[in-house]
Amino acid sequence: DASDRPEAGALPSSDAPLLDGRPWHVCATVSGSDLDFANTQLLEDLTGGASAVRIDTVQLTRRADLRRVLEGVHTELVPVVFAPHAEASARARWALETDALHASPVTLGLNLMDDRDTLAELIKHCPKDWRPVTIDAAKMNAAGGTDVMELALICAATASAFRQWRSWRAEGFLAIELATHQDAHLSICKVRAAKRLYAAVAGAYNASPSAPIHAVTARRMMQEVDAWTNMLRITSAAFGAVVGGADYVTTRPFTDPLGEATPFARRIARNQQLLMMEESRLGQVADAAHGSYFHERMTDDMAQAAWTLFQRIERDGGIEAWRESGAMAEMIAGANAARDARAEPVLGVSLHPVPGDVPVPEVRS
Repeated sequence: DASDRPEAGALPSSDAPLLDGRPWHVCATVSGSDLDFANTQLLEDLTGGASAVRIDTVQLTRRADLRRVLEGVHTELVPVVFAPHAEASARARWALETDALHASPVTLGLNLMDDRDTLAELIKHCPKDWRPVTIDAAKMNAAGGTDVMELALICAATASAFRQWRSWRAEGFLAIELATHQDAHLSICKVRAAKRLYAAVAGAYNASPSAPIHAVTARRMMQEVDAWTNMLRITSAAFGAVVGGADYVTTRPFTDPLGEATPFARRIARNQQLLMMEESRLGQVADAAHGSYFHERMTDDMAQAAWTLFQRIERDGGIEAWRESGAMAEMIAGANAARDARAEPVLGVSLHPVPGDVPVPEVRS
């Protein structure tokens, strides 16, 4: 009912672990099929200013692969985040068997529904600073879902987690991952709304009102044509993430749609955040959008719309029923159809395209 709806107000600053005075964590992404190259790039990212590790699309087939990727990394000094992945269960087991990770805050990236058996098995053995479950709203965005649908998914998954795992202090093992995109203002408001909505759901269970939010620049906005323009989209998405108050931020290399990123593309992705942090000083003010009528109104509109959808999902049986009944897929299909009908211009593709051939940025084969 109306009295249960999320309330407006200033949002707290980050309390993510091992920040050491930073306003957010700059994540170094581990990806690719070459483990030696992945390790080299990870160490270069950390030396160059990254403060957290994100194990993403790197091909891990055994525990030794994980150890190889993390070789030389002082894991006790940096949080390690496992991105949501089809092999999350295997990765979680290997992480638990890796002694070097036991002193690090680790996010395992397990899915609340798909990895339920693994979660029940491992939760008793996880170190206290580990967060086993990631609510992966970014996947909704990649499939074509709207911002409001992402936020409603966060609410529904959080409520499901508290119902299932309250005896294990669910508020201590949840992390949230969402996507930010080229509309910086909408991205600011989405991150702010996610914080407010999580607090509203957690409050119903007398739990801690905050969980770490990992913002990843959206894959859906990336373009193969004139890929150099991806730098503009990524910068806007990262700006929205940091001003909105994300705890961890991953900026994709601008060559992401073309293949495996080179050291240059990774350096650009890293420096986009460092410029915001160390030169623009965007993290000096907690909740910089607080008090701006435009952002407060948009944040509230998004939060209220997401809460209404969340209530509908709950009435229909919760997030499991929403997914298994096909209602989620149907709603995503509708969002994609509406987006296609709008045919919004894309910079470098249909808006201000460069005549002739655009040199393709270098990528690894």
